Amino acid sequence: MDAINARRILPNGSLSPLAVLLYLFAVIAAVALISCTFPSNGIPFFSRTITFPSITDWTNSDDEGSGVDYFVANLSTDDFLKRLALPQKLTHSVLPAKCTPNDVRALPVQPIEFPRGKENMMLPVWQQLLVAQKNRKLMRILHYGDSQLEADRITMYLRNSLQQRFGGGGVGYVALNPVIPVNPTVKISLSNDWKHTAALVKYKEAAPLNVGVQLSSMYANRADDAWIKLERRALRTYAPLKFSQVKLLLTCSREPLLLEISTPTKLVHQTVVMPQPNRVQQVIADIGASREPLTISFSGNGSTVVHGLAMDYRSGIAVDNIPLRSSNGIDFSKANESILQQCYKFINVPLIILQVGVNMVPEPFANYQEYEDELCRQLQLLKKLAPQTAILLAGVSDIARKDPKGGISSYPNIEAIRDAQRRAAFRAKCAFWDTYEAMGGKNSIVAWAYAQPALATKDFCHFSAAGTEMMAELLYRSLMGNYEKQLKKLPAQRR
Repeated sequence: MDAINARRILPNGSLSPLAVLLYLFAVIAAVALISCTFPSNGIPFFSRTITFPSITDWTNSDDEGSGVDYFVANLSTDDFLKRLALPQKLTHSVLPAKCTPNDVRALPVQPIEFPRGKENMMLPVWQQLLVAQKNRKLMRILHYGDSQLEADRITMYLRNSLQQRFGGGGVGYVALNPVIPVNPTVKISLSNDWKHTAALVKYKEAAPLNVGVQLSSMYANRADDAWIKLERRALRTYAPLKFSQVKLLLTCSREPLLLEISTPTKLVHQTVVMPQPNRVQQVIADIGASREPLTISFSGNGSTVVHGLAMDYRSGIAVDNIPLRSSNGIDFSKANESILQQCYKFINVPLIILQVGVNMVPEPFANYQEYEDELCRQLQLLKKLAPQTAILLAGVSDIARKDPKGGISSYPNIEAIRDAQRRAAFRAKCAFWDTYEAMGGKNSIVAWAYAQPALATKDFCHFSAAGTEMMAELLYRSLMGNYEKQLKKLPAQRR
């Protein structure tokens, strides 16, 4: 036996601690190498996409240190390993202990609920969609949510389903400085001139923030030589790659700015943005069928704030992904109402979906009246800023923890939170969708986590890649159920 093997193998034939440590390091290095090199958008494989977690996915933590994102990120190693083990006795759920996606699909479609007398609230939304289809125009849906929506999760599959049925393309408005810097459909690069502001990091005593529909903005005090670069990802079969317009919502002050949009081979659009402080302006550039990278560049000594950047198709339906990490839906009042209202007016959105609630769960309250009141106030503010827009509040999803009996079961306060959300929605004359019941109700997240394939991660909170697709499918089925129901109320010539 050579000297190296002698050091690695003990006399009783077992591996030495050093050998075990070296093997562990080798495994970690291999996983890190795969994470760094594996395509962020996955590899298409027949009707599925093979994905692999990135380094960011493993290391990212919550900026605010509150809510379920912080709770999950700060699990101790022992607690996390315990959660990986299958409980000796799975808690009761309407779903089988090791369910499949088809078991979830077999659940009854969860209908959208409405306050009394407002059962036809969604009818104008579907009417506008029919008009957009007939006249080859664009209709937009804003999808707000918490970290479950990051990296375009849930929204991407909802968007794809709607665009396959009603036409369209593009990814809509995109975050220019996302918490997780991964977008499966487009890559965004920024020059060093830009600074970022977001409603989620605003202190209570600070002035209202000049943020747009994404509750975030990028600003440059001197915009000369500032630029934004857009590149399509290599998902050739995915409809959102088919965008033909770039739209900017911005404000400009002090001096005029020259704005140019170009590809590596040609200048696509050029305009001068005149200084109009506190007034939002919109720039729309037609880029045709070009699939080259696009660079948006600014020249001049004036300052500018970019409140939103969209990549749209000319017609069909657009669904914008707007994740707000650690949010419970109570951040809209942090924005400058005038700026936000102007942005909503420009995009003319008939439907807003707000999908929140999980961050309220880990820290229980005696009652949720205060949360209900504040959420109602936020929904009323949205209706004030976008009076022609219908609002659908998608409630808290199921979350589980280790229970006193040693199993894994739903947090006991989920239904109280869900009920508070429903009351807030109805008080504000908004629609409500019960996410918790849609996915199977009590302990459903446990069944989702042990499904084949897994629909949730073993933190019993976040959905897996397959789970985000399933959640989008459940929401899509409910939306289309209401669409079909409302369509019957229209005269045949208007369908």
